[in-house]
Amino acid sequence: MPVVYRIIREKFRDQSLSAEGSRLYGSRWNPKGTGILYTTSTPELGLVETLAHAPAVRYEDLPTYWLSSISIPENIRFYGREDMPDFWQDKNYERTQKWLNSWLKNPDVLAIAVPSVIVPFSHNILLHPKHPLFAQIQLISQEKIPIDRRLWRVED
Repeated sequence: MPVVYRIIREKFRDQSLSAEGSRLYGSRWNPKGTGILYTTSTPELGLVETLAHAPAVRYEDLPTYWLSSISIPENIRFYGREDMPDFWQDKNYERTQKWLNSWLKNPDVLAIAVPSVIVPFSHNILLHPKHPLFAQIQLISQEKIPIDRRLWRVED
């Protein structure tokens, strides 16, 4: 079974398999009201994605993050950059939230792999909690992920 990764704040560590945050707030690939679990193909991509969305605070005030390794069934539809719509990197999520609408409403596969907007050579793996195979995903491990000071450029 493939392994995907998710980085979450310490206060949500016990909710690493929850799609509640994306359901409440929406994100690039899902509108509010429809939750999906955002994961990445590598821990490194997860770190880059996390830092890109981290709060603009002093390094010392960054939250503690945890890396979750998650085993998933081999039921993934992959999209390469050449498969993506012209608007897939838009800062406005309105169109990207609609692009996967049929999968969001009727998940025929557990997971959709889409290129990361930040690192388009790697994939974000979107997991649908309403797919029957979602019950088979397993949290393998969790560990605190260090954030090297050189990666954080917010002025103190």
